[in-house]
Amino acid sequence: MEEAMGLNEYSFFDEAQIFVRAGSGGQGASTYKKGPGGQNAQPDGGDGGKGGEVSLLVDECLNTLAGLTQAWRPNSFGGGGGAKAASGGLKMRPMSFRAENGHDGARKFKSGRFGKDVVIRVPPGTLVQEEVDVVEIDEETGEEKVIRIDLIDLGTVGKDDWNSEMVVSLGGEGGEGSGSQGYKKGRGVRRTRASPVGGERKRLKLTLKIVADVALVGVPNAGKSTFLAAVTRAKPKIANYPFTTVIPNLGVWIPPNAYGNDDDVNNKSSGSGSEGLALCDVPGLIAGAAEGVGLGHAFLRHVERCHVILHLVDATSNDPVADYKMVNKEILSYGNGKLAQMPQIAVVNKVDAWEEGSGEDWEHGLKTRMDRESLEQALKEAMPHSRLMWMSAKEREGVDDLMGRMSVFVKKVKEAKESSY
Repeated sequence: MEEAMGLNEYSFFDEAQIFVRAGSGGQGASTYKKGPGGQNAQPDGGDGGKGGEVSLLVDECLNTLAGLTQAWRPNSFGGGGGAKAASGGLKMRPMSFRAENGHDGARKFKSGRFGKDVVIRVPPGTLVQEEVDVVEIDEETGEEKVIRIDLIDLGTVGKDDWNSEMVVSLGGEGGEGSGSQGYKKGRGVRRTRASPVGGERKRLKLTLKIVADVALVGVPNAGKSTFLAAVTRAKPKIANYPFTTVIPNLGVWIPPNAYGNDDDVNNKSSGSGSEGLALCDVPGLIAGAAEGVGLGHAFLRHVERCHVILHLVDATSNDPVADYKMVNKEILSYGNGKLAQMPQIAVVNKVDAWEEGSGEDWEHGLKTRMDRESLEQALKEAMPHSRLMWMSAKEREGVDDLMGRMSVFVKKVKEAKESSY
């Protein structure tokens, strides 16, 4: 039980598996009008109703898939709740969603009522895939055995109007009633009426890719969470040891004077008017992260949907240049190399370490191994671009200038992407 509680405490819930089943069509009615003497006259059976469908709808208030897992449940007061451990282990049964079946038809040509649809709310940026079992038959026993599971992409649910809702399971058509064959036209002609159709059944894999403007990457303890807390209202966990961040953290930076009418609103050093930036703090990357080492591989997918990478370099590291090269190598090795083509801004953090007498008691002995001029020259030789800045997130030194310049750069990147479409 304690092991399950600890696991869920550090889970981000960016993946979920669910079963969906649309409603089946209703049965058509086989009724006839009563003629003289109680004989069957003209058929008047109505058609069955169509089954309900299952769809995914974007809810911008959500940022995880926790509500679609059995491991997390909100409490009765509307809070986040606590982790729910499964009995007998951590493996839990996926959640199931089933739409209502169509209602049966009735006499007097009354068609059945359509089944009620089921709407599942998901956060924006959710990738939807259908899991299809590929089976083979054992020649000796004759039993079916699953050899692999193929994933079929159904699309991504986003914020735009054209993809804010996705129908993932269609309802079955209702069966034909006796009245659908007509009376005079089909008199004396036998025709098989269409039977009701069952609704689609699917097993879906949902993967959340956070939609943000800027992704914060770097080695562990580079100061990413400190920087996020300095420029946004996010409250990530901050401590003086590596791997403090174990799940991605989101924050929104609002430009200075965004709600005022000052002339500095449109100044480049004060942001980009009323346009804010969404920042995503990704857990620190170590060597081999692209192959699944450490925590970074599980969250590198979130960087793919960002526009700009802000690469934080720790000035107090044993070898800042080697750290910079290692992180770029992992970005290049991940996936199909798409991350390596994303624009980057390199920023050296903890520049206050060069100042004598700075820092708290626990920071004594935290010194730089290279002077500023040597580090700048070495980084420029290793960088494929010239976007290098300096700051101290803890002391907020250079932070405002960085955010102002970065907001202008992100805006240019967005405009370039829109013009290329």
